[in-house]
Amino acid sequence: MTKNKAELKDNVDAEIKPIDEISQLRSIVFGASEHKLIEQIEKLRISMEQSVALLDHNLSDKISIFQQNVDLKFSEMDKQISSIDKAHDDNELNIQKSLDNLHSEHEMFASATQQDIKNTNQLLDNEIAHIANNFEQQLKQLQIHSEGVSSELSSSKTDRKTLAKLLATMATNLEND
Repeated sequence: MTKNKAELKDNVDAEIKPIDEISQLRSIVFGASEHKLIEQIEKLRISMEQSVALLDHNLSDKISIFQQNVDLKFSEMDKQISSIDKAHDDNELNIQKSLDNLHSEHEMFASATQQDIKNTNQLLDNEIAHIANNFEQQLKQLQIHSEGVSSELSSSKTDRKTLAKLLATMATNLEND
């Protein structure tokens, strides 16, 4: 068993030695190029990181400027909306005042119109009563006059022609009055 272990150890050492030797040969042949390539990759990585950082910074600045512009536009729009809203409220208030004034004027006009109608009705009633009273007086006078003429005619025994003329004259007088 000891021999197996020793053989195994020699095999492992033999395997490691050629790999180390290949690495050493590779390092000798390609060492400078590999080292140069690694430096270039490292420089490229640093350049990429710087570019990404710069792009990130630029993007952050542009986002910040964009956000400021958006905030400014929203602020302006809010002011415009507030101004329009205030104007709308003012217009609504003016319309309501005008409506209230019109309502008051309408009530006053309706009250004045009702009073005028009442006064006109009273005047018409008074005029009708006056005309009716005047008509009744004239009718009474006519009846009295007619009775007087009738009694005079019956007492004087005037002929019919004279009576017809008298009635025609009375009718003319009535028309003129």
